Amino acid sequence: MDTMKNSGGACCGGHHHVAKIILGILLAVVLIILAFYLASLARNSVRNYDYIGKSPDYKNIVTVDGVGKVTAKPDVAMVNIGIITEGNSVTQIQKDNTSKMNAITKAIKDQFKIEDKDIQTTNYSINPKYDWTSGTQKIVGYSISQSLNVKVRNFDNVGNILAKASELGANSVNGPTFTIDDPEVYKSQAREKAVAQAKDKAKVLADQVGISLGRIMNFSEGVSGNYSVPMMDSATYGMGGGVATKAVSPDIQAGSEDIQVNVSISYEIK
Repeated sequence: MDTMKNSGGACCGGHHHVAKIILGILLAVVLIILAFYLASLARNSVRNYDYIGKSPDYKNIVTVDGVGKVTAKPDVAMVNIGIITEGNSVTQIQKDNTSKMNAITKAIKDQFKIEDKDIQTTNYSINPKYDWTSGTQKIVGYSISQSLNVKVRNFDNVGNILAKASELGANSVNGPTFTIDDPEVYKSQAREKAVAQAKDKAKVLADQVGISLGRIMNFSEGVSGNYSVPMMDSATYGMGGGVATKAVSPDIQAGSEDIQVNVSISYEIK
């Protein structure tokens, strides 16, 4: 009887021992699989991020630049005509200033056929003049400043307009500044040249380095222009003492303007 009990206990103990061995093996297998999984993740991570800040979808690219330039003649001259009037009475200097400016505006429209759309008031201000000699702030008079921007399309009239304006009382004149009224057509021509130059550079580079170029990944451009502005002083326009005199018409040369487009094209390297 005792022998049978001992035999049964040994049997149960054997089963428990086998179960522990199997459980240990399964656990070891799971740990091995987990280790392989983690190693795979680490390897993929290293592949995706060869260096700090490199994204998983990073592609090798090559960038080339191109420059295109078009020389064009300006078709618009911008001039600023102003009158500064000083006096003790705001009402009086307003009257004087307005009378002079109205006469200038009328002459510009009637004599030189400048359209309303090309004449714009850019400033009208009234400011007090102070005297500080007594140690206190004291108003001793006023100053009115008024100015017009005039867009002149017939360059033969530029000098005559400036002379006429000064003859009628203008004592602050700036310009002319020459520009192109609608530069987009010239920008398009310059861009076409710049892109063609960049593409030629890309082909030559690919042949020299031994790479194949794929699709365009990025494109950017910048536009610049340069032109000369004639500088003339008050004496040229007949201005200075506030006395109406017959002004001499200055000789105006428009010159030319260079419109330049710089482009940058990035290609994917296959």
